[in-house]
Amino acid sequence: MKAAVAGVFDRSADTYEQLGPEYFGPMGRALAARAAPRPGERVLDLGCGRGHCLVPLAEAVGPQGRVVGIDLAPGMVAATADDARRRGLSQVDVRVGDAAEPAVEPGSFDLVTAGFVIFFMPDPAAAAGAWLRALRPGGRLAISTFNGQDPNYEHLMKVVGAFLPQQQDRPRFELFRTAESVTAVLDEVGFQDVEHEHVTFETRFTGPDQWWEWIGSHGGRATLERLPEDRVEDARAAAYEAMEAARTPDGALAIYTEVRYTTARRP
Repeated sequence: MKAAVAGVFDRSADTYEQLGPEYFGPMGRALAARAAPRPGERVLDLGCGRGHCLVPLAEAVGPQGRVVGIDLAPGMVAATADDARRRGLSQVDVRVGDAAEPAVEPGSFDLVTAGFVIFFMPDPAAAAGAWLRALRPGGRLAISTFNGQDPNYEHLMKVVGAFLPQQQDRPRFELFRTAESVTAVLDEVGFQDVEHEHVTFETRFTGPDQWWEWIGSHGGRATLERLPEDRVEDARAAAYEAMEAARTPDGALAIYTEVRYTTARRP
């Protein structure tokens, strides 16, 4: 599954958060804010993607700090590294790597962040243990998980999924549907002072065409790519019909995503 996930995000790198509506951008900035990086700190951003958390982290630690971004998708790494260079963020180092087993020196970071990463891990507890080891004593962790997807969006993806020849493996979002489930994993590996905050984000689309294109610009691409060629248009038509449930009074389409931000500390 790991290689498949990396491939999907690699093929999405050029369009990820580039099609108009902001989804991951505000969520990444909010994670960086809750991580509270300080000037001069060393930060490890796991599953850094297109840098929506990494960039504000780098701006906060400043040129005397260091932010290492790791992602399995080479396309994401290349695009984010280019963006960091354009912004003059010399304190950023973006690498291809595995968030489950980051190849870093133990105890070498003040802060570890992981936005929407833990549910992709084959063994979440083992990954969290590796994140703990990357931190110095007293170092902090900040992660995000989905506390709840918009029911209209979940229904839409079920409608599209019905056109697939067989059901696909999906990230195990359900393992982390509650704050208690996240706390249990972090407690198990030795984190302390686990705290959670929930924030709801609105994402608006100008119409069905934009929403459909957006699905293919991130992890939803895995579903669209598996649609049989002779069923794509039927799936699209069914999706457009399902989207109408998300119509707002002003004519736009909107979804509401509840995100859980979790912070913890290494003893």
